[in-house]
Amino acid sequence: MVDDTGNTVTLPGPAQRVISLAPDLTEILFHLGGGHLLVGAVEHSDFPEAAQQVPRIGSHNRFNFETILRMQPDLVLAWASGNPAELVKRLEQLGLTVYRAEPATLDQLATTLARVGTLIGRAQASAALASAFRSKAVAIQQHYQQRPVLSVFYQVWHQPLITLNGSHLVSRLLVHCGASNVFSDLPDIAPVVSRESVIARNPQIIIAGGTTAGAPAWLDDWQTWDKIDAVAAGHLFSVNADLLHRHSPRVLEGMRELCEIIDRARSGG
Repeated sequence: MVDDTGNTVTLPGPAQRVISLAPDLTEILFHLGGGHLLVGAVEHSDFPEAAQQVPRIGSHNRFNFETILRMQPDLVLAWASGNPAELVKRLEQLGLTVYRAEPATLDQLATTLARVGTLIGRAQASAALASAFRSKAVAIQQHYQQRPVLSVFYQVWHQPLITLNGSHLVSRLLVHCGASNVFSDLPDIAPVVSRESVIARNPQIIIAGGTTAGAPAWLDDWQTWDKIDAVAAGHLFSVNADLLHRHSPRVLEGMRELCEIIDRARSGG
């Protein structure tokens, strides 16, 4: 199997002992019916509930190599841009087989489902899940993306002020929802921007990455900047960041929530 970085991953048979180095990869494995194969995962691998019982091997950027080797995995699922490259390379040098995932689009995420499913011996079932994922994604796109385009500032954090550029999946989802990312042109995938630059680009909607508990408190910081169209119109919204930032099948839930928010702004809500 060729991974998202072009490396060929070879196993003598279906993987039986898997370690996940990212919460979204943990979600993917459970979605494919392979959660029972997980012998280790990183911190914050909290969905589904069963994932919380998987032994921890460290965080996404710091692994316990002794623990990983003791678990004797036959497959390690890595996050190409999120796990430190030198640490992932070290795992390979220790003799472990690594699959690097980096699904930057919905179609690539569907492909990841099919590829990982094949590696755990569930090729037919994972192909069906990948096809269903693509169909749901297309249905949402077709419902929203032909509507009048609104400009969006998507805020990841407040100190410093962090957003996402056009290469990030969230920005692509905005396009699918019939919106545009005001900072899509920036070179860094998660750039730090100034409040003045947000004011200058004057978004029609401001969306903050929140939690299941709701909007972050710092979203209200924009209320004093009523020269921004989004603030003047009351278009300050929040979405569950776990649904958007994790490149897992749940991203379609986040996409639908995102599209509904944008559509609410279109109708003056």
